[in-house]
Amino acid sequence: MARRTTLFVISAALVVAASVSSGGTALGDPGASPLSGLPGGAGRPVVMVKLDNTGLARPHTGLREADLVYVEEVEWGVTRLAAMYNSRIPKVVGPVRSARISDLEILEQFERPGLVYSGANDAMVRLIRRSNAASLSPSEKSGYFYRDKSKEVPHNQMLKLIGMLSSVRNLSPVEDIGFLFDAAVPAGGSPARSFLVRWPNATVGGSWTSSGFAIEVDGYVQRDKVTKQGVVARTVVIQFVEQGESRFGDRFGGKTPLVKTVGEGTAIILRNGVRYDATWSRPSAGSGTAFLVGGQPFAFDPGQVWVLLVDRRKPQSVSVR
Repeated sequence: MARRTTLFVISAALVVAASVSSGGTALGDPGASPLSGLPGGAGRPVVMVKLDNTGLARPHTGLREADLVYVEEVEWGVTRLAAMYNSRIPKVVGPVRSARISDLEILEQFERPGLVYSGANDAMVRLIRRSNAASLSPSEKSGYFYRDKSKEVPHNQMLKLIGMLSSVRNLSPVEDIGFLFDAAVPAGGSPARSFLVRWPNATVGGSWTSSGFAIEVDGYVQRDKVTKQGVVARTVVIQFVEQGESRFGDRFGGKTPLVKTVGEGTAIILRNGVRYDATWSRPSAGSGTAFLVGGQPFAFDPGQVWVLLVDRRKPQSVSVR
């Protein structure tokens, strides 16, 4: 995939140009986001916000407005969320937590994305600052982070996302990452009313509703902390990937998994209450990911997409009913 070299400057006037009912902001309407198929994303920047996904951190704020959410296993078998924002920017997002090595490979799909995180060890910080991503942590943007006193440290680091993005000057426009979108329901597949993915110490599941899959984490339906509205995915991708152990870890001896999103493998795609068995291919870090069903490109339902990254050696950790 060809790289774009044009950098995008976000002005405060543009960021606050248009309100949406969800509480986020649409950055104009130049075309559909390549991350969700929602209006307002084409030609605009993209930023990944790393979110804590433990019980002490939930409920999240601003997760409903993400175009795309990756679920990654981290130390001790729990998960973190990598929420990608492009078409809608919430005023506040959080709680924010530290970055992981697998985030950098995901972000190589873009020319110059933003990476919002709170904390990382010195070796990881050096890698982030040498990567293609703009580092947007409290070290660089301290004035836009604050603590939610209703939660415990370190599970309460919040971010004023619109305000912070108004100060960023070097993000590139979002790029095509291989996703296709079409509201028409594809032929084939089999009924799927619910799903559940298990990691050693975490689960993510969902139940089909008329508006999509209502997301559940560790058995609890997810709702925005401020609006109380449910988190709903229009498309869920359970992507089986190569997963090993990285050279990183936490101070308690936990080892950081290395989750590889470059390569190829199988996937389960859920949309419109239907399951489709798929294959995926991402030939290089700079390319997008193609999803095929029956050997043909497959379109997602426009709206928020969740991609659950699952160790390909553990297919038994997934159930779809």
